[in-house]
Amino acid sequence: MYQERIKPNPLKHIPATLQQAFLAIEDSRFYDHPGVSYPDIVRAFIKNLSAGQFVQGGSTITQQLAKVLFLTPERKLKRKIREALLALEIERRFTKDEILEFYMNQIYLGSGAYGVQAAAQIYFGKTVAQLTLAESAMIAGLPKAPTRFNPKTNPERALLRRSLVINRMRVSGFITDEQAKTAREEPFQLAPRVANIAPEAAYFIEKTRIGLSRRFGQSLYKSGLQIHTTVDIGLQKIAHQALTNGIGKINQRRGFKEPGAEIKRPPRLGDGFQFHILDITGKMVSGIIGDYEAEMPVPGHIDAKRLREGDLLLGRVIKVDRAVKKLFLEWQETVQGAVIAFDAGTGALRALTGGTNFRRFPFNRATQARRQPGSSFKPIIMGTALSQGYTPAHILMDTPFVRRMPGTPKAWKPRNYTNKFYGPVTMRRAIESSLNLATIKLLDQMGPQKAITFAHRLGIRSKMNPYLSLALGSIEVTPYQFTASYIPFAARGVYARPYEITKVTDGRNRVLEENIPTTHLAIAPETAYQMTMLLRGVVTHGTGKKARDIGAFLAGKTGTTNEYRDAWFIGFSEDLVLGVWVGRDDNKHMGYRASGGSAALPIWVEAMKGWLEGRESEARIPEPPPGITLVQVDSRSGHLPSDWCEGEPILEAFVEGTEPSEPCARKSRLPAILSGG
Repeated sequence: MYQERIKPNPLKHIPATLQQAFLAIEDSRFYDHPGVSYPDIVRAFIKNLSAGQFVQGGSTITQQLAKVLFLTPERKLKRKIREALLALEIERRFTKDEILEFYMNQIYLGSGAYGVQAAAQIYFGKTVAQLTLAESAMIAGLPKAPTRFNPKTNPERALLRRSLVINRMRVSGFITDEQAKTAREEPFQLAPRVANIAPEAAYFIEKTRIGLSRRFGQSLYKSGLQIHTTVDIGLQKIAHQALTNGIGKINQRRGFKEPGAEIKRPPRLGDGFQFHILDITGKMVSGIIGDYEAEMPVPGHIDAKRLREGDLLLGRVIKVDRAVKKLFLEWQETVQGAVIAFDAGTGALRALTGGTNFRRFPFNRATQARRQPGSSFKPIIMGTALSQGYTPAHILMDTPFVRRMPGTPKAWKPRNYTNKFYGPVTMRRAIESSLNLATIKLLDQMGPQKAITFAHRLGIRSKMNPYLSLALGSIEVTPYQFTASYIPFAARGVYARPYEITKVTDGRNRVLEENIPTTHLAIAPETAYQMTMLLRGVVTHGTGKKARDIGAFLAGKTGTTNEYRDAWFIGFSEDLVLGVWVGRDDNKHMGYRASGGSAALPIWVEAMKGWLEGRESEARIPEPPPGITLVQVDSRSGHLPSDWCEGEPILEAFVEGTEPSEPCARKSRLPAILSGG
């Protein structure tokens, strides 16, 4: 985190050649004067008087340090007097070596670098110990005018200044004539430009910066703080790539051909394409689609300055000029998304991406977007029921429901994703197939306020009205907060407060802030285990089946809102809670059947596969906590297996004393369940 890059270095680790370069050009009598060089002050006074303006300061290294630490850079006599007095006080309190060390670690050297170590890295990609004599001279030449002599922006002036420093070193006896000649002839090679923020981690870093700036203010940028975070950079890259790949595929299903795809027929009006920018001219971008040149104006609400060559855009053809093979397109909005990953045991944020391109889309959808979770809220309803004594085998009625809701002019008639009714079903089947009507009736039996209380215990702080529509996820919550609410399901009921900073240290390695995992028991371990087993069923037999072949014990829930505005999958392995949301920033539909299972789940699968690669993982059922018994029951009826059962025998988790005691009866036939979205 910086506006200024500061890399403190003890004086003993700064090569003598670099120290001598600074002394030669800035203050050759540093070890002889008391902090103020009176001959230099007189000489500067005469020059300024003859020039009729302030042209020379005559400041010693100690005076420069005083100005950097305590004063403003204004050129006034009053400030110069204060500078001299402060310099004398600094000399009284510190040794010459301590003053030189402070100076070389604090002086501004251009390009946001404060101190010689930062300058060595920025300009030459080296540590100070690796600098050549010529490179040391170039850095030493910067304090006088960091912008004017910056080798990145003014290489010719920088070379002239370097020659001056080398000559001063020779005159001062620090180097020989031969060394000076060799140094002057040395060509300089600057380090390649490196982006300040890796694109894969930009959203994570920005979230961290915002939180730190509230606590540390401007000192965050000016005090050389070292920030230690919880990010797993490997997972961060995997998550970002999975989101980018997934969004590209969703846009293809929306009718926008992938960039570089073979075009089998000439483009027509209305065709959609994804293409890379080849050129930007004002508010017009151009690229190539097949063997056609493509041109598209940037709409007024888009900041064209954020666009770069190579950026991927979406457009729809509004005009075709076949004579010159040119397409004219209209701008189309892309789908966006967020991926968040927490350590299940500690709450440490391992990865976070709030969009596909931070430069173009700085809005962080992971932490700033408030979206409806849809059916991914159902585990909270089911978890509430389990905490109230219901069992996974409890029979719910998935039948038509009509209710006049407060504040609505018409009766509320919710429906299932498939527009079908399934009659009596077990709680397990209701969540595996994401049945809306069965869940609404369950919430009606318990009362919405109990579900709200349960949600609060899981860390959800969004406003929740006590209406039955809560069963369909009719709240607004950030993907970050909602993903964290699944932590207790993955961690035997324990909620771990999310955090992304382990510690903050200053330039002297003193700890200013340190964070350790903060946990508490949010829900009963028995409830958490039962929910884990139910959510495992979503992966093995329900709407999350695309994840069942990964080869580890995974659990989770899909979520889809009306008109395919939001698609979710929140799930977990034994050590990672991973959440994916996709949708459009304008809250319009994403296209035909862009459900949680088809839009969000493939991104989740790619990210989870990347996380598990090379790790030991098993698909075995975890050991139940005390108070839970595993019983084989009929999957259709929830009864004990018998010859009359029509479902498959499955292993179900019951709180001891609530397990079924009756086998399937002869006429206990229940309708088949079809998977929904």
